[in-house]
Amino acid sequence: MQEYITLMIKCLVVYFVIIIALRIMGKREVGELSVFDIVIYLVMSELLAISITESHESILKSLVPIFTLAVLQIIISWILLKSKKVRDIFDGKSVILIHNGHINQDAMRKNRYNIDDLMSQIRSHDLCTPDEVAFAVLENNGQLSVLPKKSCKVKHPDPLISDGIINKKALKDLHRDSEWLKACMKEEGIQDVKDIFFMHLAKKCFFYH
Repeated sequence: MQEYITLMIKCLVVYFVIIIALRIMGKREVGELSVFDIVIYLVMSELLAISITESHESILKSLVPIFTLAVLQIIISWILLKSKKVRDIFDGKSVILIHNGHINQDAMRKNRYNIDDLMSQIRSHDLCTPDEVAFAVLENNGQLSVLPKKSCKVKHPDPLISDGIINKKALKDLHRDSEWLKACMKEEGIQDVKDIFFMHLAKKCFFYH
């Protein structure tokens, strides 16, 4: 009987430890899992499983590495927030599979995304053909975002500037360069790229903050 009571107590402790650890790591970790997040959670779950199943092991021995991982996650998240280059390494980059109705077959092959999956996602947005799609973007988390032509208000799904850094890939897709963007910024009264946190190119104007 004592063994079952101990097991119940361990389960309750593990339950509250998971809740506390997730709250410490923040809401982003719950809603948007990156590869790094998944690795952290898998390691945590393994440590917790060991602490429950191994009767001779104290559950306190599992709490130290668990909260160490939680602190590591917080530190890494802070670094990702400050550095786009590091963020691209850990989280990866989004990929445009459809641009103005044209399917990027090379991008689909590189990401092992087949035409059946693509068409299924298009139909799930009440569209029938790729020609109705302004952009289909394979996000970092594996989700496909579909922007219909009839409601899309931007010329490119990615910002031209993010965290004060020019997105050269987006400019290349638009057949533009950094000099063109800087000239447009001067017309808006902006002198330094680093002063821009976020800039999108809408169909009729720039949106920036």
